[in-house]
Amino acid sequence: MKAIEAEEVRKSYKVFFRRKEVLKGISLEVEEGEIYGIIGPNGSGKTTLISILSTILKPDSGNVRVLGMDVEKDAKKIREVINISSGNPNFLWSLTAEENLKYFGMAYGIGGEELKKRIEELLSLLELEEHRETRFDEMSTGTKQRLSLAKALINRPRVVFLDEPTTGLDPDIALKMRETIKRIHEEEGVTIVLTTHYMKEAEMLCEKLSFLRNGVVELEGTVSDFKTKFKNLEYALIRVEGSIEELKIPHAVLSDGKLRVDEIERLGEVIELLSSKGVRIKDVKIREVELEDVFIQLSK
Repeated sequence: MKAIEAEEVRKSYKVFFRRKEVLKGISLEVEEGEIYGIIGPNGSGKTTLISILSTILKPDSGNVRVLGMDVEKDAKKIREVINISSGNPNFLWSLTAEENLKYFGMAYGIGGEELKKRIEELLSLLELEEHRETRFDEMSTGTKQRLSLAKALINRPRVVFLDEPTTGLDPDIALKMRETIKRIHEEEGVTIVLTTHYMKEAEMLCEKLSFLRNGVVELEGTVSDFKTKFKNLEYALIRVEGSIEELKIPHAVLSDGKLRVDEIERLGEVIELLSSKGVRIKDVKIREVELEDVFIQLSK
């Protein structure tokens, strides 16, 4: 069974006296147990799509199924087996971490020893034990994010939606959060669908990606598929001994004291020519294409 199946999903909003179409026929599939990333520039429709997949919004048209259930007809059943975490969590400010988890657990119909045990598991899993009695309004941004993730797991969901899970975090805290998400995925066996602006995050976590732009999926596949599509962005840097200011080498340009070869297939020719001129090569480095390069190209 697919965790998520979306077919020709459309959504528009009324803006003043006209309607703006945000999603223009989105189709995608998410396998059970994988981490699926939705990336794209601001305004591409990522959050709207997540909101539809998680039953918060209804699509104007199209079909969406989560774990085989229709998001409109079976919304109540779907909400029992999914959960969501936002990058800007807003919980009950006067309640502690433990009290907030208890509150949301009860909202999912969990109680007694079962809820108590689950809260202890999550406080340990998200390293929140020392913040058990800390009020939400007294927590750091990173702690709030971890509490939001703990809340998203309270009902042992089969699918978790993470909307910008590391936004606003310091780089070291963001890295730790990504490692936590990866560990949760492995230990809980949950399907994760996340949106992100950070390509390092997408590379680290996602087994498959969709790139959204102007409400359509422009590219879908693995990180490797994305990089292969833009393999032409790779280049080589050759560092040589002595001055290269006067060197006129076909297919190579001077860049920060090094020779840059944009056509990788010409690298052998350039090296042979340098050798024939008696130029000693110190090293050659291939600058492989990164997901961020692909993101920039697709966003243009």
